[in-house]
Amino acid sequence: MSSELDIYLSAFTHIKRASTRYGLAPHKPILLLTLVELIEKGIVLNNRFEVNVDLVGLFQENWRLLVRTGHQPDFTQPFYYLQSDKAAGQNFWFLYPNPGSQINAHIKSVKTLAEVVAYGAFDYKLAVLFSDPLNRAAVRDQLLSAYFANERVAYYRHKELNDGFC
Repeated sequence: MSSELDIYLSAFTHIKRASTRYGLAPHKPILLLTLVELIEKGIVLNNRFEVNVDLVGLFQENWRLLVRTGHQPDFTQPFYYLQSDKAAGQNFWFLYPNPGSQINAHIKSVKTLAEVVAYGAFDYKLAVLFSDPLNRAAVRDQLLSAYFANERVAYYRHKELNDGFC
């Protein structure tokens, strides 16, 4: 495993998560797993994660597989707030607005988010790392082990069946 990947793995296991009455929010780890899976499935090839049915549906599926608390499965929050997380002091997630639009705050409506945001993207180094299936597997396993250890085996079993959303 490369030292660059290690930097991101460390960042992913130390992402900022809101403290709620149900415990720390699981939204960002679920979003990261979803983004990795969209690459893995060949749905996203160019590091442009659009707000669309594939993203929303896969996020919801992963949520159902992994979250056992009373948190609500809202992907709009981590989609926006992941921009504040860093790897080695640098942001690794960016949102790009559609022409004539600005992204100044979290947008709660999926419809409005899709109208305002052209796409989200990882930084170039991370996007290159994600082109390697072994790196994607390492990230997925690290996220599952760090945040969803009890659901990890069931998650992998479900994904092996390939009967999910995408």
